[in-house]
Amino acid sequence: MDLQDTLIVVNGKKVKVEDVLVYLKATGVFRDAVCRLVETEVVQDKAKEVGLDLSDNEFYEFASSKRRYARLLRAEDMQEYCRTNGITLDHWHQVAKSELLMMKMRAKVVQEKDVLDYFTTHRDTMKTLSLSRIVCPDTAKAKDLKDRVSGGENFYDLARRYSLDEHTRAAGGYLGTVRRRMLSTKVEEVLFGAKVDDVCGPFNENSLWSIYKVDAVREAELNNALKKEIADQLFKAWLARAIAASRFEKPK
Repeated sequence: MDLQDTLIVVNGKKVKVEDVLVYLKATGVFRDAVCRLVETEVVQDKAKEVGLDLSDNEFYEFASSKRRYARLLRAEDMQEYCRTNGITLDHWHQVAKSELLMMKMRAKVVQEKDVLDYFTTHRDTMKTLSLSRIVCPDTAKAKDLKDRVSGGENFYDLARRYSLDEHTRAAGGYLGTVRRRMLSTKVEEVLFGAKVDDVCGPFNENSLWSIYKVDAVREAELNNALKKEIADQLFKAWLARAIAASRFEKPK
């Protein structure tokens, strides 16, 4: 496909391949795609180094699963999909093989023990807080509301009456569940050291002032979702190191 090839004509105006590339570059999607391709190439090289390969049966099962998920069960459906997207079936198989190889490499370099060791070491940083918040126009108002809570008034009622946050005000200021690195460092340090029902602040956030109530503190549990999250993080770190150790050259 040439850069000047026309993909579609809209109201008499031709949309060319070049136009699509310019759009992808301007929106940052093109760079992301290049990064994914770099990851694919690096994983393929590493797979060769460790003798990791795909069997025909493995690929058949994976490709069949992808086609079922995309509802491309019939050969005619697959052909139409490829035609519509301007690719061949070989192109589709190539991408599917890269995805499967990435999954197998992840399973090889990140073992169950690695996940458990990481969890044991970082467990305290993975606990979550359930928070409610009142956003105020200035520090004086925030301090006044905090004092009123200390005097026995209901935090959630005050949030419904006074909070400037339209997204949480109706719910009594309920912000939801947060983890470390979801808040500013200063706020995080105080809140993650607090106890249930503590009211903390005021904090200066985006030119407004907030007070927080700690509704619940939940210690991290190594469930399947967290295992996957840790494994993804460990594989991402491994992949970053592998990319950093790769040789890159400018095209001639």
